Parts: sequence; structure tokens; C-alpha cells
Amino acid sequence: MKTDIIVRVPGKSRSGGFSLVELMLALALGLVVVTGIVQLFVGNSQTYRVLNGQARMQENARFAMEFISRAARSAGYYGCAPETANIVRGLRGNWNAIPEFDMTQMVQGYNGNDDGSWSPTLSTLPRTTGGVNVNVYLPGNGIDTTTIEPGTDVLVFRAMQRPGQQLTQVLQPTGNPVVTAPGGDPGFGVNDVVLVGNCEQAAMFRVTGMNVAGDEATLLHATSAGGSLYENADQIESPTGLIPFTLSFLGRSYGQDANVGALETTYFYVAPGLGEDDQGNPPSALWQKVGSAPPVELVQGVEDLEVLFGVDTTLNDGTANANQYVDFDAVPDPNQVISLRVSVTVNSVDSVDGGNPLSRTFSKTLLLRNATPEV
Repeated sequence: MKTDIIVRVPGKSRSGGFSLVELMLALALGLVVVTGIVQLFVGNSQTYRVLNGQARMQENARFAMEFISRAARSAGYYGCAPETANIVRGLRGNWNAIPEFDMTQMVQGYNGNDDGSWSPTLSTLPRTTGGVNVNVYLPGNGIDTTTIEPGTDVLVFRAMQRPGQQLTQVLQPTGNPVVTAPGGDPGFGVNDVVLVGNCEQAAMFRVTGMNVAGDEATLLHATSAGGSLYENADQIESPTGLIPFTLSFLGRSYGQDANVGALETTYFYVAPGLGEDDQGNPPSALWQKVGSAPPVELVQGVEDLEVLFGVDTTLNDGTANANQYVDFDAVPDPNQVISLRVSVTVNSVDSVDGGNPLSRTFSKTLLLRNATPEV
């Protein structure tokens, strides 16, 4: 008789594969792992966008403050500035009619109101006809107009362009200045408004012609009895009344220590930029206009500019310090302004979270180096 022997191997299952319960458990664990990886990826992506937006926002603020600070450091530089009463205004227009060259106010502000108006009015600013528009240069499209953002301030600085040139010979009150012109170029040209001055006196006039010989240039200043406010007048207003055009109220000559340089006014304001954000809209930007040159866009993402002016109300204490900060229209005398408190609200331009860009306000106090409060 035959007997079958069955051998069982310990640990060996009689059937292969996973049970339904095991399969469902594996799928659940896999789903948890995949969900965690996706959430980690999304979180890292959001963190990157936030960090990138913060970096861009801070960079925008840093550049905006640097541009404004640089202009503030030069504001009021007129060489060895004399007393205001000893500065000859050779142009036909009154100071308030020629804002680009108003040397009586080295810094000026226009406070933006929520109703779209400004205090004082922007009507004196260089602009296109009508409204409160300023010329904005669009590459390839020539000159277009853009409106300053309502509610934002406009900040103005005035100074003599550096480096200037020195006289090469003594200048008489009725003579023509002869200045150094390295390579035949003094750094300014015909139709520029320049200032010749020393510590005692100064005169502002428009260059109507220039004769260059070697490294010297003779500046001509023809006068006119009528015409544009920016032309040289044949009669100028002196402390004693109208007198024939002269470069000195004091009747004194200028020595070779006198400097000659072009006058320039720098405007800062907020207006729509030239590019587009990730929503296809033009982002607000900080603009700069220097003299009669077309404005240029400096920094995108600047949505607001607010300026307070530090006023020294105790002129007779022998110390120049700001006792209060006020809007410019509340400044009792521009000569009392010695510092600025500038605030810029900047954003990241592109959206970061929830479809909105990051936004933050940065502030900085700037000392006007050339401020000389007068009693």
C-alpha cells in the first residue's frame, strides 16, 4: 500500500497577493504621503512668492529713498551762497512765475488731498495745457501726458549743478563771463540758465550764445524788453527799484574764485508707470523731472509719497533744529525748513497672496545740508 507524504514549509502561505483590506490601507497611506508632498510644494511656492515680493518691495523703497536723499543733499547748493538780497534775477519772470529757477526756495512741497486737489495748487508746475498733467516720456512714442496720482505729494528741490566751472578772468558787472571749458565743453550750453556767484553776490541769467576758444568759453547773455518770462530782461528789479541789466546789485566785479553752474530743479511725484503688473495694469511709480528735460520713471511699485517739513521755530537760539514737522502750506517761512520727513508707500508690483501685492510704508528723516535758517 502506498502512502502520500505531505510536507508543509513553515511560513509559506498557500495563496499570493494582498487582501482587499491591505490594498485599501496601502492606498490610504500613499494618498497621505502624496498630499503631504503637494502641500509642501505649494507651501514652499507660496513662501518663495512672499519672500520674493518682500525683497522687491524693500528694494523699491531703498531705491526711492536713495534718489530722494541724493537730491536733498544737493538742495540749496549755490556755490558759496550769498544773501538772497544780493542775488540778481536776470530773467523777466518773477520768482513764482519761473518755478524751475526759483532760488528763493531750495525745497518746496505740494500736499496732495484726497479730493484730487493739491495745496498749494499745482498750476505753477511745468505741465501740458490744462489740468494737473505733467509731461511723461514714453520710449518710441515721444511725449505723452500722465496725471499725478491724487492724494500723493509732489516734492521739489533746487540747486546748482555740480561740478561747476570757474571764471578764468575777472568779470565786471556789465561783462560776459569767461569760464573754463575742458575740451571745449563747460558742462552747459546755449539756452541753459546759469548762476555766477561768490560768497558776496550772485547773478542768474540765460546763456544766449557761447564763444568757445580752446579750453575757455565766453557766455553771452543778450537781453530783451519783451517776450518769454525765461528770457533775460533789459531792466531788472533791484532792492532800490528797476535798473538796467547788470550782474551785480553791489556794483562789484567777480574774481576768479567765482563759480558758474547751471541751475536745475528736480521734481519727484507718483504717477502710473510704463510697464504692466501680472494683472496687465500699469503699476504706480516714482517719477523724476529735472529742469526742462522729459520726466523719467525711477522706481515701480511706489504708490504714495508723503512729505513733512521740519521747521526751526526758534531762530534766535543759535541752534538749527526742527521743532515741528508740518505740511508745506503750513510752513511760515521756507528759510526755516531744515529737514524733511519722507514716507513712501511701496508694493511688490505683482500679486503675492490672494491676488493682492504686498504693501508697506517706509519713512526717513533727511537733513538739508545747505539749509541756513535766518533770523
